[in-house]
Amino acid sequence: MRRKNWAALLLTVSLALVLSGCGQSATQTAKQLQEMQKSLTTYKTEAFMTVHVQGVVQRYYVETWYQAPNLYRIALGNENKDISQIILHNAQGIYIISPSTRKVIRFQGDWAEKQGHMYLYNSLLSSIISAAKPEYSVKDKVVTFVVPTDAQNSLVTSQKIELDQTTLGPKQVILYDKAQRPVITMNYISFQKGVHFPTNAFSPDQATTLKSIEMPVSAVEQGFGVIEPTYIPHNDSMEDEADQNGVIFVRYAGAEPFTLVETRSSAGSLELGAGKLLTLYGVPAVLTGSTGVHQLYWLQHGVEFQLTSHMPVASMTKVAASMVDDSGK
Repeated sequence: MRRKNWAALLLTVSLALVLSGCGQSATQTAKQLQEMQKSLTTYKTEAFMTVHVQGVVQRYYVETWYQAPNLYRIALGNENKDISQIILHNAQGIYIISPSTRKVIRFQGDWAEKQGHMYLYNSLLSSIISAAKPEYSVKDKVVTFVVPTDAQNSLVTSQKIELDQTTLGPKQVILYDKAQRPVITMNYISFQKGVHFPTNAFSPDQATTLKSIEMPVSAVEQGFGVIEPTYIPHNDSMEDEADQNGVIFVRYAGAEPFTLVETRSSAGSLELGAGKLLTLYGVPAVLTGSTGVHQLYWLQHGVEFQLTSHMPVASMTKVAASMVDDSGK
């Protein structure tokens, strides 16, 4: 009887040690992530991003350059790695750049610290480290964390982050909506630390010279038509539409009225002051304005968009996101 009791005690102690070891593993991984974040000086990542929007699947190429403490350049392109837009940050601010049209939008904000985790590895680490109670698991040499996303983002609510257990480099990030459906999946194909970048790597002027997706001349000459949202707030409807010297104004009336301005993008700079960078299913947009009236700016397919309204930011984001990858009528 004593031998049986002693054997049972050993089994209990062994199980306790295993469970304790799992807990220490999670704690140790968190410490390693903090050490990794502190040691980062430069890195470069390449990934393919898959976006599920309105029943359509879109695929983007994403290349990120980072230099401590806060310089970054994120290039977004197609599967052939032709770049369509660039998000860039230096001492002068944050930029959204269209290389094909040489349009540059500049604003001031803390996007990298608050919402940049999907593209920036160091911000990805911050979202894990700062999470109160992240779900943690390890399988097949892959460390997985499930943490919440930015509370102000109405498109996604949680994210799953997979890291290589040995190097702690990024492997995959999946963003989920409220119904736990995958909205954006980022599959990393390379991660390099200690990269040496050119002296002008984080200059907006240099970014406009990159190989980019060119707009066909015929499309520029013929115009782009009117691009209308497929999502409209309840009880809203189009009030009028006007073309003023190539600038299109579309007004919607109702409980949450708003105005859309669409124009063919041209070379030049647009200064927006303080702003917040949002992601419309992979297309960057800048939110500005007061608590009463906001403006949302974005570029796509050589067209500049501005959405103005006093509706909640979540509603504005849904309206703008419903226009992503629409070519116009």
